Amino acid sequence: MELAEKLKEILGVIESAEVVYLSTIDENGYPSTRAMLNLRNKKQFPHLIPMYGKESNEFTIYLTTNTSSAKIKEIKNNSKAAVYFCNPESFTGTMLQGKIEIVTSKEFKHHAWIKEWELYYPGGIDSEDFSMLRFVPFSFKTYSDFQVETEKID
Repeated sequence: MELAEKLKEILGVIESAEVVYLSTIDENGYPSTRAMLNLRNKKQFPHLIPMYGKESNEFTIYLTTNTSSAKIKEIKNNSKAAVYFCNPESFTGTMLQGKIEIVTSKEFKHHAWIKEWELYYPGGIDSEDFSMLRFVPFSFKTYSDFQVETEKID
């Protein structure tokens, strides 16, 4: 499969997965993985689609989290991370490795916010416990058709 075709397939998995699995490095140097809302899912978060078009790396991922969570501390200590998207029915998946950072722009957070997130952030959009994360990958590994492929992302 050509690289351009593979990249299109990867975006398809990313944009349709129900959840994303984020792995950060804990204080003891071990991976810590958790399931999170997939803000790249076009059906669940259509208002965010234009936001991704502004990124120079088309595989950039945004996530939300509680500022009080362990992952915020882990990211502050080590910005290395991985995200994993999968389609269990077809046994396809994509793992992206890269760097993750905490988004500090209130304007950006206001643009991304949806009312349903009050379930997770009862203080609302301006709550000190609402944070957004930006993950920028440098490589990917795909799993499909009983094949594993690894590539760097420019």
